[in-house]
Amino acid sequence: MTHVSHSVDAADSRSLWSLSVDERAYVAFVSDHDGDNICQRLADMGFLAGRSVTCLVTPGFGAPRVYAVGGSTYSIDKRTAQLIRVVNERPA
Repeated sequence: MTHVSHSVDAADSRSLWSLSVDERAYVAFVSDHDGDNICQRLADMGFLAGRSVTCLVTPGFGAPRVYAVGGSTYSIDKRTAQLIRVVNERPA
């Protein structure tokens, strides 16, 4: 497992998928459990430690959810969103 950043203990974070509509959190780190470079792809999209992220849409039935980060909007599936760990307060 690799991390983009790791200034927060995993036990103190939750997955991006857990956010409700209009809920804002801050990216703590991204875990790359599969070793398929998704960590770098998400960093390139703006999912970096300390960045604010807001859930915009949760359509239900397991469909991808829509998140805003860094001035952009992305539709992210559950598997990917669970790799993005967030916290309620900006990490130090």
